[in-house]
Amino acid sequence: MEAKSSNRCSFWLPKKKRSCANTRIESSMFCGNHSQRLEGQWIPCPIDPSHSVLQENLEWHVKRCPLLKQTVALSGQRFYQKGINAGNEEEEKLGSCCSDSLVTSEMKRKLLYSMSVSQFHQLIKKIEAVHGGICKEIDDSYLSPEACNIWFNKEIDRKLPFQEKHVLQQGSILGNLEEIGALKRCKINVECCESDLKEKDDNSVSAVVEFGAGRGYLTQMLADCYGIKKVYLVERKSYKLKADRSLRQKENLVLERMRIDIEDLNLNAVESLHGVPYVAVGKHLCGPATDLSLRCCLSRQDGESPVLRGLAIATCCHHLCQWKSYISKLTVTTSS
Repeated sequence: MEAKSSNRCSFWLPKKKRSCANTRIESSMFCGNHSQRLEGQWIPCPIDPSHSVLQENLEWHVKRCPLLKQTVALSGQRFYQKGINAGNEEEEKLGSCCSDSLVTSEMKRKLLYSMSVSQFHQLIKKIEAVHGGICKEIDDSYLSPEACNIWFNKEIDRKLPFQEKHVLQQGSILGNLEEIGALKRCKINVECCESDLKEKDDNSVSAVVEFGAGRGYLTQMLADCYGIKKVYLVERKSYKLKADRSLRQKENLVLERMRIDIEDLNLNAVESLHGVPYVAVGKHLCGPATDLSLRCCLSRQDGESPVLRGLAIATCCHHLCQWKSYISKLTVTTSS
């Protein structure tokens, strides 16, 4: 045990009240993540800025960066169009009303901390006034549709993860889509029979696009309860324990997972969606991802474009929203 612990990193983690459990690197008391290093030696990776690399290793790293293979594969896809949903056209129309620079959470915090108490209270009043003027006609709607009873009553495959709070949230999202007529429950259990298919009209929905899909269990619930036959999961990260395996076991269900940033997705260029009526869903679409998803769905359409029948998005992390991505900026008026 002593030999094993002696090989561990000596960096102390205050929140966990223990030392780092990673193996230390040679000639150091720390692991690669916590080794002492000069900030000037490390620079953001040009392919994936979420991690840094030693400047002396940059040339070697860019040839082997884990994101490189994905980037090369994406560049060959018709639906990949860099920054198509970023909102640059609106910014150009606004001219000097906004800036191209990214406003980080740290910059926002510094601005708030620099305010006096009276300035802060004035800001709160402005926010409340704007919110009250826009959201006064928005009603809360928490639904538990009968179609989702197999999930509410835990009548699902026991291998599927079940957390009650998530199931209730997902059920309400789907229930509200059903309430506005965007979803219709199949008549017999959860599978559509041939007679149901013959009865479907032009307003029927056969596909779902889930933005920020993560593991995809919102779509799993939708497919179980509403008989959706085409599934498109949009997610830029890689996840384990995904719903994909269970979804692929469904008869006649077509599944396509697109590992791409929503900002770069041209939904009109997805050939298998041409002319197909679909619903768009998203749960916990963080910050600007909500705006990007709306712009992706509401972009200019032609005869071959997918047909949007309904959209339901649960937002989160509003403090991460950016003016550059904001979809309704043309309706905002400014005064001198």
